[in-house]
Amino acid sequence: MMAMEKTDALLLTGNSIHNAHIYYFTKFLTSSSIVYIKGDKKEFIVLSQMEVERAKKESKILDIRSTADYEFKKMVKKYGPKKARCELLYKILHEEGISSINVPNDFSFYVAEELKKKGVDIHLAEELDRGREVKCGMEIECIVRTQRACEKAMRAALNAIKGADMTSDKLNITSEQVKTIIEHELVTNQCRMEDPIVSCGEQSSNPHCVGSGALLQDAPILIDIFPYHKKERYYADMSRTFLRGVPVPEIREMYQTVLDAQEVAFNTIRAGVTGEDVHNAVCDLFEERGYGTDRTNAKTGFIHSTGHGIGLDIHENPSLSEGGSELKAGNVITVEPGLYDPKFGGVRIEDMVVVTAKSHQNLTKFPKQLVI
Repeated sequence: MMAMEKTDALLLTGNSIHNAHIYYFTKFLTSSSIVYIKGDKKEFIVLSQMEVERAKKESKILDIRSTADYEFKKMVKKYGPKKARCELLYKILHEEGISSINVPNDFSFYVAEELKKKGVDIHLAEELDRGREVKCGMEIECIVRTQRACEKAMRAALNAIKGADMTSDKLNITSEQVKTIIEHELVTNQCRMEDPIVSCGEQSSNPHCVGSGALLQDAPILIDIFPYHKKERYYADMSRTFLRGVPVPEIREMYQTVLDAQEVAFNTIRAGVTGEDVHNAVCDLFEERGYGTDRTNAKTGFIHSTGHGIGLDIHENPSLSEGGSELKAGNVITVEPGLYDPKFGGVRIEDMVVVTAKSHQNLTKFPKQLVI
């Protein structure tokens, strides 16, 4: 948790479906707006009366209040909904004797200016994200459950690609069809995601191209699945590269090199090293084998970071990249080296691990194979 010496309390506003910090502190999932206050000796939430009873049953917060306690409807009638939210916040702060607050970096500029006009001192909670970096056992269990659903979706995609007929240079299945299969499997397992990546051939040489059209024979098919659990909200993340047919030597070499790079990362990861240390070890291997890296500003080769933290957001600290911070036991991170060349396509292999004092624990159980 961030230091609170200069302020009276942390203030968060928004809904917990879209604000991971609010869900992290309250463990209450709602699309309704919440005001969350945490000081040295107090922690409470204020929300719509219609959600109060449910919050009392589901939230980990003991002090739950209604906006009606602060006569919010009268504020809306007097000021309109936008300014009324500011008046509500000020009234809550004033009644609690709070004159200085910490807020996240995405806090509303308008609200901040309105509170400043009333004498509230506002500081940026710079360490807010840091508080979520180290995962407890319960959080890791949630991530694992999402990962198992992710693996079932990857298996369904793999089976569909393996079962597709081949006609000349194409398979009789499209990227869109495989993505539908993935999404259906995720929903069946209480998970969802925006848009899985199923890219093939030249498309796969663009790391975040979601892919479209018929999948090709003898070409790499890159699949990246990153769902979250609908109730528990924790993400998982996994990539695999498959190929139906015969790979050209360049793709076979890229695949083995990516596997070797991932192993180098695994051998480097432990508490006390930095994300930059891990990334540099991976770049060293790629460069030794003649590939460009983001470290050399290459346009092909390894052109992204080695990995990222994962939890209630798909991308969290720490990062396995240039400037990446020190790893701590309990960090959950992805390890996803890749190589990309428009002439041949792309290869990425991604596992998710927990950092330990001396090494790591791999949470990913799905096998790695190129030719299927």
